[in-house]
Order: sequence, then structure tokens, then C-alpha cells
Amino acid sequence: MSWSEIALICVSVVLVVIVLLWIITLTKNKGKDSDKKVDDYEIIDGVRYTKDDKVLDDKGKVKLSLKKGDIMLERGKNYKVGKDLLVGKYTVLSADENVDAVSMRVGGIVKDYKHYSSIVLTEGDVISALSSNVILR
Repeated sequence: MSWSEIALICVSVVLVVIVLLWIITLTKNKGKDSDKKVDDYEIIDGVRYTKDDKVLDDKGKVKLSLKKGDIMLERGKNYKVGKDLLVGKYTVLSADENVDAVSMRVGGIVKDYKHYSSIVLTEGDVISALSSNVILR
């Protein structure tokens, strides 16, 4: 075996180790947010905190705006807090500009939530939008 073959084998082994370490690092960090902050919400110790933006225009009418980090709840679909959503305080926004209040089921209780009202979700709650699609910010 010549020196060039030995060098080629060593370089190959080092390259394989680097690729394996890179794959392991990617899989470990897959579920984590790198900086724990995206636009208008912040995650601290697994709890989501919302920074509210203006969602009403100057005349007090609904101004619909979908931003990065917003969560769209489809009408009739159940979402579990802790699995599909993070625990925390959210702002309820109607996905339809013509609707001032939306009907939602949170933890088995059906209630109407006005556009731009706040809601606190705890671990294990099941939430679903009943009357129309809802945006959680």
C-alpha cells in the first residue's frame, strides 16, 4: 500500500466523521428555535409570549394582517395545546374582515371571542374554531 492510498483513506475517514457529526447536530437542533425569537412573539422556557400589533384601522374597523409567526386555526379542526400549539397568551383575530366575533371551543367550553381579544391557553387544552377560521397571534 502506497502513501497516497493511506492518505486517501485517512481523508475519507475524516470526511465521514465530519458528515456524521453534522447530521447529528442537525437532528438535535431540529426541534429547537435557534434564537427563540421570531418577529412578533417570543418563546421563553417553552411558553409563547405575544407582542401585539395594531389590528384595527383609524376608524375602529377590523384590519386583517397575517404575519410571520401567526397561527391559522381552520374551522372545525381540533388543536391540542402542548402538541400543536405552545402554552401562552394569544390574541384572537378573525380571519374574515366582515366578522367581529368568532365562536371557539376551548377546553370543552364554547364562547364567542371578539376580534383582538386575548386568550390564555394552558397545557392539554383542546381548541377549535367553530364559526370561521381564526388567526392566533
